[in-house]
Amino acid sequence: MRARLRENATACGFTVIEVLVAVSVIAILIAVMLPSISLVQESARRMVCASNTRQIGLGLHMFSNDNRDLLPPSVYLPRTVLPNRAQAGPQPELMTTVRTGEQDGFAPRRWGQWDGIGLLYKMDYLSAAPDIYYCPSHQGTHSLERYQEDWDADGTSEIISNYQFRGVGPNDEQRLYRIRANAAILTDTMRSFEDLNHAKGFNVLQAGLSVAWSEGVGSQEVIQLLLRGNDEGGNGSGSKSNLILQAWSSLDGDEDSSKDEPESD
Repeated sequence: MRARLRENATACGFTVIEVLVAVSVIAILIAVMLPSISLVQESARRMVCASNTRQIGLGLHMFSNDNRDLLPPSVYLPRTVLPNRAQAGPQPELMTTVRTGEQDGFAPRRWGQWDGIGLLYKMDYLSAAPDIYYCPSHQGTHSLERYQEDWDADGTSEIISNYQFRGVGPNDEQRLYRIRANAAILTDTMRSFEDLNHAKGFNVLQAGLSVAWSEGVGSQEVIQLLLRGNDEGGNGSGSKSNLILQAWSSLDGDEDSSKDEPESD
């Protein structure tokens, strides 16, 4: 009886070779599926990023409606830099900053150290969720976790977001209604090549409130510009500013295909 049970157990069991073959097949299937899983995850993160971009866009439009059609001011723009920093000129590469730190040398204004799209948080247009300012795909050093405790309205430390604010239109126009609808006014961070949110493209907010995913020639030009800035050192504020200005031009929609611009007053 025992011998028969042992024979049956042996007949129902698996050989070492069969187990190894099964493990190999499973490993191959996992290897085949992993890229697809990664693509699905990145697509989901990209959609969250697009939602963040649109919510910031809504905040910009509400701010503009309440402030004589103007976009939020920034100390890094030529028209709004403070006197003690006027000599530095425009610094569009720093327009991911939503709150300047005390060490930056900017005197507090009526809204404190908040700047650019950070004013949307300070002035209760986007106050409910600081995570709106951070892309879930971001792999750089400026993550939500790094700044989570700093999103205190009474704080004074510097806060950097994952979204680049242009602050003006292609012709330095600050009134939102005068900017052509398909001009880019906000996109994923362009602070440095290492800080890119997505490897292949950008979520771009246009002045008309549309959010478009760009991974064509324009976005590739931006990536190459940022990479070139790294190769050249990218430390001079003038050279970095020029790179960012070129990048914005690459992300702008075709001017010929846009609606007629509003007439001047």
